[in-house]
Amino acid sequence: MAISGATGDIRAARSAMEAECHATLLSAAATLLSEEGPAALTVRRVAERANSSTKMIYTHFGGKDGLLEALYLQSFAALEQAFKAHVAETDCAKRLASMLNAYRAFGLREPALYNVMFGDLGRAWEAPADCRKQAWRSFETLRDAVLDNLPAAHAVDAEQVTHALWSAAHGVVSLELRKLIGPRSMPDQIFDNVISSICAANGMVCKVGTA
Repeated sequence: MAISGATGDIRAARSAMEAECHATLLSAAATLLSEEGPAALTVRRVAERANSSTKMIYTHFGGKDGLLEALYLQSFAALEQAFKAHVAETDCAKRLASMLNAYRAFGLREPALYNVMFGDLGRAWEAPADCRKQAWRSFETLRDAVLDNLPAAHAVDAEQVTHALWSAAHGVVSLELRKLIGPRSMPDQIFDNVISSICAANGMVCKVGTA
């Protein structure tokens, strides 16, 4: 029993170390993207930033594409958690508004990850189809909030309305990140207007206010 317990402790410690290394490498990649852009994201540079070796990147991710795939999925998982932070709100209109504000706040707070998530790396990398399907599942919490706000007659349109709200929010955030709309009050107003218009067209009331 003592030997078995010691073996279990060793495995647990090794697993914890591997998880920490995995997280450190992803954090280093995200930092490089944020500070220097996609051109800086090489296996060597990520390893240097993480105070690790290139071998560790190949061990954990198989290479640069695997690293970006992991960063892509982690980013959508973080967005999903931002949505889920508001599921306890009992007022369904406020819950939907809070989730949409959370989407915008996430994009403005994490521009490098947002670029990975939505293909703004150009030809440098494109998420595989199965990853994109998994990413869309991150929006199920938002879709549920949409469904709770839709009149019964429009319930079958929940996914379509969710896509419409996402498209509108994404458009505003993308322009805002590129500083193509401003001053600060203008993005707030545009975001509120486009979201309110889509909601009103589908029998919902949702005022998002500011991010």
